[in-house]
Amino acid sequence: MSSREGRKAATREARIAAEARVRAERARRRRLRALAGIVLTAAAVVAVAVAISSGGSANAASGGRLVGAAFSSNLFAGIPQHGTVLGRSNAPVKMVEFADLQCPYCDAYSVQTLPTLVNEYVRPGKLQLQFENLSFIGPGSVAAGRVAAAAARQDKLWNFVDLLYLNQGRENTGYVTPAYLRRLLRAIPQLNVAAAISGSQTPSADAALSQANEVASQDGINATPSFLIGKTGGPLHQFQPTSLDPAPFQAAISRSLGTAP
Repeated sequence: MSSREGRKAATREARIAAEARVRAERARRRRLRALAGIVLTAAAVVAVAVAISSGGSANAASGGRLVGAAFSSNLFAGIPQHGTVLGRSNAPVKMVEFADLQCPYCDAYSVQTLPTLVNEYVRPGKLQLQFENLSFIGPGSVAAGRVAAAAARQDKLWNFVDLLYLNQGRENTGYVTPAYLRRLLRAIPQLNVAAAISGSQTPSADAALSQANEVASQDGINATPSFLIGKTGGPLHQFQPTSLDPAPFQAAISRSLGTAP
């Protein structure tokens, strides 16, 4: 199988898994509303996500093989990373993502839309992305967040986050184990696994998570995934996509670039 065919196969497999997790989440929400008469509002998105959302069971989370490791590696190859930032410093548009690593909707965005944005905008130098890690869903979010912070110190955060989402399990089921996190790290090219593991246990890793929460609070972010977008160096504004498919993001980026029809 050629590398191109391999990437396509990995993408299809990851997309199918993500869509199945989203369908399961929607079905679970419908059942709970019918049984308890729950009325969901936008202001309650975060609380509801913590209480009832589910991400399905990923192979890696249950000890099976990793999904999409080669695809993820190729996606970011050659693109500059610095800490939590992906892309060129002189990119004209910047988008900040606020996400929890156990959030199934963050997973859906990462699998369904992120590759399109990276290939169409980040790689050509039109867009810079920044990741703010909000670890509120549970202990697994914190454990994964600490490792993500350590990966950021090696400029590999985006590799780690993407691979984790491709292999996300059902939230708060205990799947985020040291062995699971170590397997993800080992699949990232040119990453020092031992340094990442030790770095995840330092105060600086906790400080990174605290700082992300402070940034979210300052910007009025109370749900994941949430986004800020605007011209680099200027004020960023909240962007709430109508769906997690590429189209709303492409439209928002085009408006910021001044190329929207």
